Amino acid sequence: MKPFLELSDIFQEESLDQRMVGLASRFKAYRKKAGLTQLQLSDRSGVPYGTVKRFERTGMISLESLWMLSIAVGCDDQLDDLFSAPALTADDLRG
Repeated sequence: MKPFLELSDIFQEESLDQRMVGLASRFKAYRKKAGLTQLQLSDRSGVPYGTVKRFERTGMISLESLWMLSIAVGCDDQLDDLFSAPALTADDLRG
């Protein structure tokens, strides 16, 4: 038994796979809110049906396909905000 607690003992960090499935689950909520089936989303976005199904099940998808799906359900603005411009420091300005 360890003599002290570590942060990892208290906070369970999600694995990459868990985070990807979580992202897909959140996207699925957007699809359903838009009133689309997976097949309808495929038709509207141009992303193959199998890709849509795999994404919602595993979280695996290419960035291009994710953009196309996001446009189709109207949440592509959230991808635009994914990486904001990094803050500049004095060192950045000098170099």
